[in-house]
Amino acid sequence: MSRITALFEPELLLALEGVDELDKMRAEPNPFWNRARLDITWQLPVMSGMLNEPTISVQPMRYATREELNLFHDYSYIETLELFGNMGSAFSARFGLDTDECPVFQDVDKYASLPVGATIDATMRVANGEFEDAMSFVGGFHHAMKTKAAGFCYYNDCVIGIKKLKEKRPNDRILYLDTDVHHGDGTQGAFYDDPNVLTISMHEYSMGFFPGTGRVEENGVGDGKGYSVNVPLPPLTGDVEFWTAFEELVVPIWLAYKPHFVFWNVGADGHMNDPLADLMLTLDTYHRLSMTVRQLVHLGTRKLVILGGGGYNPVTAAKVWTIVLADLADVALPPILPAKWIELCRKYGYDVIRGGWIDRPLRTDDDHYPKIRRAVDETIEKVKELIFPTFGLEK
Repeated sequence: MSRITALFEPELLLALEGVDELDKMRAEPNPFWNRARLDITWQLPVMSGMLNEPTISVQPMRYATREELNLFHDYSYIETLELFGNMGSAFSARFGLDTDECPVFQDVDKYASLPVGATIDATMRVANGEFEDAMSFVGGFHHAMKTKAAGFCYYNDCVIGIKKLKEKRPNDRILYLDTDVHHGDGTQGAFYDDPNVLTISMHEYSMGFFPGTGRVEENGVGDGKGYSVNVPLPPLTGDVEFWTAFEELVVPIWLAYKPHFVFWNVGADGHMNDPLADLMLTLDTYHRLSMTVRQLVHLGTRKLVILGGGGYNPVTAAKVWTIVLADLADVALPPILPAKWIELCRKYGYDVIRGGWIDRPLRTDDDHYPKIRRAVDETIEKVKELIFPTFGLEK
């Protein structure tokens, strides 16, 4: 097996001009679909010199075919999004389109299709042994439904990648781990009755927080009962509580399930600097996650695909994904952030100080900590009660 990590670069996506037109159409920039976010996140590993390392193989993104998109999405939805890509706008509400989160803009269908092609190629080339693992920063669109866009997601590359793999390996056990701060509702729903796809989502859950799903009780139906695992976390959850839940729930379930293939939707939006969420994770947790996920994968068949997911502070998202990439490919991070990258961030209006890859230690306010800890402990106990019997685990 190859010991090379494939990294799918978004140059073709960056060459499109639709997000620039979108920026002119709207008073406020779209938190996901904007030039600054796409450029800043990609240029950090580039300007750090990481892509020259022999353990990383840079691969191009490609457009998914209609047939590939149809593995999950209805043709009526695919055709409508293609129409919208040429600036059509009819019947948009029916498909969850032309909203603040999922606007219609020039070439929107191409922006939506490229990540799907990359995720499919990442999946199949890892499955075939060409690469040990693979990563795509622009991926992890877990909110997209069969006929509806939602939460910045038009096509669900996670679901399509898994379904493509299942065509080739129908009996493999597949683990989809989602640590994006928002519940992976679209991906969960696609495999809600399938025991061969275990979905685990760790996410913020609070009143009014998008998408409003992801309770522990949402644990599958039929043969899939117990194979949808949700770990809802209260606002202000920090490193210690997050990591306690991961070690007490995710690790034992993973080891009991023994997956043949793992998808990890990282999400940088659980970080304390993210403007759209309320968890208080630091970069240390993402480093711990990447090292632990890699260790668990190496205990099994060593087949892993990583998708960037959400993250709406571009500077933080860039750091998170670059840290994960470095851990994945055994590449050393530069001791300080590249000067050219800092200049790029400042060009887009983000003030970045010269520094490295760590955050200041964070202490939760004494008034909030007991409530947070109690809520996390209750979630852990409930998951153990409802899910552990499925895998023969004891509470």
